[in-house]
Amino acid sequence: MKNAVITILILIAFHSLHAQTTNTYLDSLISEALLNNPQLKAARFKYLSEEKKIKQVTSWEAPQIGIEFFQIPTTSFPNPLKNNMEMDYYIQQMIPFPGKLKAMGLSAANNAKMREEQFNALKNKIIRDLKSTFYELYFVQRKIEINKENQELLKQFIEIAKKQYEVGMGKQPDIIRAQTELSSLINDEINLYKEKRDVETMLNTILNRPPYQPFNKIEKIYEEIPEYNYQQLLSLALSTRPELQEMNYNIEMYKSELKASKLEFYPDIMARVMYKNMIDTKNDFWSAMVGVNIPIAFWSKDKYGGKVEENELNIKTAEEQYNSMKNMISYEVQNAVVKLETNRNLYELNKNTVVPQAEQTLQSTLAAYKTGKTEFLMLIDAYRMLFMAKLDLYMSEMNLMQAVSQLEQAVGLPLNKIKESLE
Repeated sequence: MKNAVITILILIAFHSLHAQTTNTYLDSLISEALLNNPQLKAARFKYLSEEKKIKQVTSWEAPQIGIEFFQIPTTSFPNPLKNNMEMDYYIQQMIPFPGKLKAMGLSAANNAKMREEQFNALKNKIIRDLKSTFYELYFVQRKIEINKENQELLKQFIEIAKKQYEVGMGKQPDIIRAQTELSSLINDEINLYKEKRDVETMLNTILNRPPYQPFNKIEKIYEEIPEYNYQQLLSLALSTRPELQEMNYNIEMYKSELKASKLEFYPDIMARVMYKNMIDTKNDFWSAMVGVNIPIAFWSKDKYGGKVEENELNIKTAEEQYNSMKNMISYEVQNAVVKLETNRNLYELNKNTVVPQAEQTLQSTLAAYKTGKTEFLMLIDAYRMLFMAKLDLYMSEMNLMQAVSQLEQAVGLPLNKIKESLE
């Protein structure tokens, strides 16, 4: 009893170690992709550059300084300092109407946040693409393993068929049929290695690695996945999806632009201070000037009014885009939940029923063939049945984990965060 308990504990620890190794390997690839993927880096630089625009639009225009020369004789041309009667030194500054720069700053800030949410959405997409390709590589590796196992199995069939033929219980076509099946597997193996290289190239592209850099063997990818309620997931998705946050910031950006466009009807102020240096006299002067633009003039009013109307329509457009995105998220969550449950059921069916039954069928058929109670064709059919059952098992495992990655993108959170949020 004690030895049995120790054995069970060792098996549990071994399984946990393999699961941890697989998860650690995948996590390391995700970290590498988030650090090196050029598309993601470009998106990050984009939103960082948008943040720099906030200071630009909230700052005053640069002041102007200058010198004016008055009453210069034409005989002094082109020297303005020769025989001039007056030199004026001035500095002037355009002062925007209070509130304009603040509204423009809010618009720029919301635009920067919108770009940041685009970055977050792209990050989720890249993680999903990476995981999906990672699981495809796992499936190809399993297909190659199954192919090699089947080659060994068919070699045994060939030997068994030869012995049966030697003792008069078999037929020579059985040997040829088994050899033909083996040749077909060898041909499939060549194509499987090509498929493996294609998947590895795609994975390397996401990681920004050289195309043919190899990958380690991937251990079993399956993990226990809780059953989630659609309404709970949808509620969580509506509060976490970056695309929805992006649309919300887009609305706020246009609202800020609307406020700024309405403030354009208020005049900006031009202030100037001037020092007048009167040549050959001690009677110097200074002067000041204050001026305003007139945005309500009939020849310019439509320019500002049109901008207000444009932003009002932009807000309505952004609001409808927000509603459309909510509908899209609702569909994506529902679709992900259905795929998850469907593939979970298929995986459990293949693992617990189809594969064990196919193994038992092959074993019983092989025993029957050795005793001459069945034909070799029945043995080949049983072998093919097990072959397809194993492929279906690993395919359903791949599809299940891809459905999980699809659910993660649909909700906008990784699986562990979903678990924490719904507990």
